Amino acid sequence: MKSNSLKLSGLVSIIKSCLVGLVVTLAGIVTFAIVLKFVDVPSKIVAYINNAIKGISIFVLVLMLKKASSEKLLVKSAFGGVIYSLLSLIVFSILNGSFSFDLTIVYDLIFALIVAIVASVIVNLLNRKS
Repeated sequence: MKSNSLKLSGLVSIIKSCLVGLVVTLAGIVTFAIVLKFVDVPSKIVAYINNAIKGISIFVLVLMLKKASSEKLLVKSAFGGVIYSLLSLIVFSILNGSFSFDLTIVYDLIFALIVAIVASVIVNLLNRKS
């Protein structure tokens, strides 16, 4: 019975962390949109800034997971990155008013997975030093 409750609490912490990451993403995107109103940014740069916002959000997600429990952080971070990517796809598809499945979704999933794994390694290394 304890094993099931531990798994459930792990899933709950992943979902909570994903929601916090999603809020960070939304705040970053809204802030960036406001900046774009006043500053002319080349379209090539916009994609890089959007990816940076996603990366920062995933890093915050991993920090939240570490705060909840450092047990199996790499696995939880990987799942969290994928769930975050799927949630952000759903939210931004709703905001955009359309959903299209193309190769960029796969790239976003891979990006989120890699960033989550790298972030979990960095968080663990920083935790060891302190």
